[in-house]
Amino acid sequence: MYPTFRAATAGDRAWLWATKRRCLRPYVEQTWGTWDDAVQRAGFDSKFDPTEIQIIAVGGRDAGYLSARRGEQEIELFNVMINPEFQNQGLGTIVLRGLQTEARSVGIPVRLRVLKVNPARRLYERLGFTVTDETPTHFQMRWQP
Repeated sequence: MYPTFRAATAGDRAWLWATKRRCLRPYVEQTWGTWDDAVQRAGFDSKFDPTEIQIIAVGGRDAGYLSARRGEQEIELFNVMINPEFQNQGLGTIVLRGLQTEARSVGIPVRLRVLKVNPARRLYERLGFTVTDETPTHFQMRWQP
């Protein structure tokens, strides 16, 4: 399974929201006890910037997305959302290793934040990310080339 990527457009907004909702809802509910669709959607809409999002496709099907801001000093990873039917097949690893290769080529770190209850933390740790800080709900993690 090797993914292809395409730039997101404003036309992808509904699919991106549905994907984020599907992927994150269980962890938000575990962390805060509830998922308020209106509040979560408002947050999504206020931060929606398709220039920071790449759609991940596998076999011609949209499988998830990568959202990151590429700066001169670091890459800030906001989200890697893989729809459940594509999870646990190595896709997240491939996507993250690609981001690490990109960061290594310019000598900058990758930074992210993950909910403490999200099992993706184990993947990040396997790929060399380390916890640099934490809040009651999140771990801040960093990978240095």
